[in-house]
Amino acid sequence: QANASNLKNFLSAVRLAHQGTNISALPLSALVPAKTSEVEKPKTKMIITSKRDYPLTKNFPYSLEHLQASYCKLARIDTRVLCLKKLRKLDLSHNHIKQLPATIGDLVFLQELNLHDNHLETFSSALCTSTLQKSLQCLDLSQNKIKALPIQFCQLRELVNLKLDDNELIRLPFKIGQLDHLRFLSAARNKLPFLPSDFRKLCLESLDLFGNPFEQPNPLVPNIQLKIPLTLLECAARATVNYR
Repeated sequence: QANASNLKNFLSAVRLAHQGTNISALPLSALVPAKTSEVEKPKTKMIITSKRDYPLTKNFPYSLEHLQASYCKLARIDTRVLCLKKLRKLDLSHNHIKQLPATIGDLVFLQELNLHDNHLETFSSALCTSTLQKSLQCLDLSQNKIKALPIQFCQLRELVNLKLDDNELIRLPFKIGQLDHLRFLSAARNKLPFLPSDFRKLCLESLDLFGNPFEQPNPLVPNIQLKIPLTLLECAARATVNYR
């Protein structure tokens, strides 16, 4: 922040110089480099965990790379958030959001999007064909009301971690095998009766499908393999399920 008196003198000098007036008599202070402690660093992270602390009258710092606004009772995504072009991580979990604006796709650096525990019923196909195709790596849609994901969802090819637990999913995208980078997938406690055949193309390190009403006893066909070796406990559990 500038010294008010010095700033006033400087502005006066600029005005007089513009008018062609001699300014040598003005009491201007010498130019001294600012100290590191006097320079305010751009704010890159902001965490808000209550409606009371949510800013209503001022903009978010444009330098933000990580924004969390949880438990704020948001019914929609604030347009001011969509202006934060440097965002890499956006956490809007534990709100009342029902719909996602297509303009989220304009956040070209967004790598992590957390929408856990909201009121979402759909995930827009427009988001799947936006610049999120090249940036989004972690997506948490757990504990919403989503019944199906659009076909275009599998165009989010950079996804590594996908959470779909506690929704109302009746199917997974039939081209889910196109998610080449996907390593962590959880879709527990949904309404999945079966898995798409393309599922076998995934190369997963972690998979959770607990609590789905699969029509066949073992939805994981033999060709579906996890990337890492199974633990002895996991092998024993699978054997128990397969041969009981």
